[in-house]
Amino acid sequence: MLSNDAPSLDHLGWIGPDLAAGAAAWERLGFTLSRTSPQMGFTGPDGALEPWASANRCAVFEQGYLELIGIIAPERFNPWTAYLVRGAGAHIAAFRVGEADAAYPPLAARVDGLDPPVQRRRMAPLGLHEGGGEAEMRFRNIFSQDDHWPEGRYIVIEHQTPDILWQPDLLVHANGAKALVEAIFAAPDPGPTRDRLARLANRPAIETPDGWRIDTDGGTLTIMTLTALDARFPGVEAPARPAVIGAVVGVDDLDAARAFMTANEIELESSRDGLEFTAGPDAAGGIIAFKQL
Repeated sequence: MLSNDAPSLDHLGWIGPDLAAGAAAWERLGFTLSRTSPQMGFTGPDGALEPWASANRCAVFEQGYLELIGIIAPERFNPWTAYLVRGAGAHIAAFRVGEADAAYPPLAARVDGLDPPVQRRRMAPLGLHEGGGEAEMRFRNIFSQDDHWPEGRYIVIEHQTPDILWQPDLLVHANGAKALVEAIFAAPDPGPTRDRLARLANRPAIETPDGWRIDTDGGTLTIMTLTALDARFPGVEAPARPAVIGAVVGVDDLDAARAFMTANEIELESSRDGLEFTAGPDAAGGIIAFKQL
């Protein structure tokens, strides 16, 4: 049963200027992506619910998922402009609860800068191919206020139609991906990021040689110093501000995943702790690392 008291890691979201380019990069990594789903929402404090400039595609796993957001209609309202200015990459961290309305009062009591739950919906494509139809996807979200959360956009989400997201056809990946196992954060001064995440997840932050980790039912949150980030993932550009850096995805056969990506001319690097990772354009920004389950 999903907890309302201790939100669990649900997914990480990437934002980029070109959905097609980002999707092509993720497909070269071996991810099966959901078909394009235009996003919709409010256009301002008093705005109506209407289509946005953006759409998403998702790499859905047995545990968690990665969301890729990109622009498809630049003439429409774009809620992601501030994040695009920072550059393509991971900008969203989402946490799952059973009921958003029940979760909100204790959550708001322990951490500032979260809006009350709002209802969201959109039509989502079914299956991998055109003609598969579509169904309404519904969720109730608690959104972070950007002034309070410098790392990116945080969402506490109640999935009201999870079967539409976790479709069986979407769970099969050429790289053998099975789970989102870790969300990586880094900051020049990681202490405040650690404190915010610990209060959000309602779990203790455990000190590690690299910084801290917070264990949730849906995966681990890792908060790293910039020195530790460079030591673990050599060559990755350090953020100038607190940031969501990337994801670790668990696969059923790391050797097979490596072979698939190498055949697609992906240059993988090895992390200090034995992960295979790619960063920058091959990951659509940020870091995507792979771990043997």
